[in-house]
Amino acid sequence: MEDSTLDSGLKPKTWGGFWDIFGDMLVDLLDIKEGANVLDIGTGGGAVLYPAAKRAGNSGFVTGVELCDHWVKVTTAQIERCNIENAKVLLMDASNTGFDYHSFDYVTAGFIGWDDYFDFQAHKYKKEDKLMAEISRVLKPGGLIGISTWLLQEDLDWMYQFLGRHSILCKTNYSIEDEKGWREIMSASGFKDIVVTSESVTYTYESIEAWWKEMRSYDWVLEGKDDDVITDSLKDDAFSSIQAHVVDEGGVQFKRNALFVIGKQTLPT
Repeated sequence: MEDSTLDSGLKPKTWGGFWDIFGDMLVDLLDIKEGANVLDIGTGGGAVLYPAAKRAGNSGFVTGVELCDHWVKVTTAQIERCNIENAKVLLMDASNTGFDYHSFDYVTAGFIGWDDYFDFQAHKYKKEDKLMAEISRVLKPGGLIGISTWLLQEDLDWMYQFLGRHSILCKTNYSIEDEKGWREIMSASGFKDIVVTSESVTYTYESIEAWWKEMRSYDWVLEGKDDDVITDSLKDDAFSSIQAHVVDEGGVQFKRNALFVIGKQTLPT
């Protein structure tokens, strides 16, 4: 099969690392077919979009939607740089796309989080789930939805606890979602043949500096600005405290566990 994502011989730049690993896993679990029309929600750096485009091939197409203008521009630039002709990214609210009914064979959503709509501790809805309603509307009968979400981000947990030991009020920066909650969401939305699996990746950052750069890409502080409290002396203490996770090659190793949810659209909406 000829593949427009490979014609140029260039590899698009993504967020890299574990994002690409889990993006490939989601696309593999969905088993996207050649010629498929795919909607990718929350495209970000393209960790799901690019492998989906590779699977869909020249006769298929992947449309990414993203709320962040910066990442729309960055990922669009990579698509253009690599001459990828079967994918695009649009600046769009995924809960109100305006696409025609039953437009897509597959819908993917990698790590966008559903905690705005659903309380995974109380296992009940917080508000009307307009996003899933829109997904149901644009997905063809018989089409598949694939979701990935977090069970564990060990490195973020470490950072949260480290900042807490320094009496810094901070965010966890991710919500844990579970199988029970996702089965309730998928069933309530009319999806059938629901499959839920989990995968664990032990990921090694190439250096302490690379790990720190990843941690500093998050917005941690509840009150004030990160730069006001995450000082050079705090960084030095973090580098000293992280040694238990340093491997022989000088990298920093943590686990990340993901939940994957697959469902089939069976009823016209």
